[in-house]
Amino acid sequence: MAIDKPTRRLPLRELLTDAEKRNRDLVEKIGTIWLSAVTDLRDLSRPIRKRSPYPSLIALQNAIEKVLQTHAETAELLEYLTHELDEVREHARRERLTRR
Repeated sequence: MAIDKPTRRLPLRELLTDAEKRNRDLVEKIGTIWLSAVTDLRDLSRPIRKRSPYPSLIALQNAIEKVLQTHAETAELLEYLTHELDEVREHARRERLTRR
């Protein structure tokens, strides 16, 4: 993800708002998309199959690829959120030092 503005120049309130938005995006991604992809894969790989008695190898491969893609997207969101939270911590530390 590209950073729109240099984060060092943003006020702390904007950094916190943006981090909160990224956090909500990450929770939504894990709660809906990732969970549904893993559930689909689990349903295909269980001994008692709901969809068909013998799923094709292509269906299993597609489900695994979907889980891996979702995992990569989630990892990217988590990395970006971690970067933003580090910036918030650094900004708050600088503010604390300047107010003393």
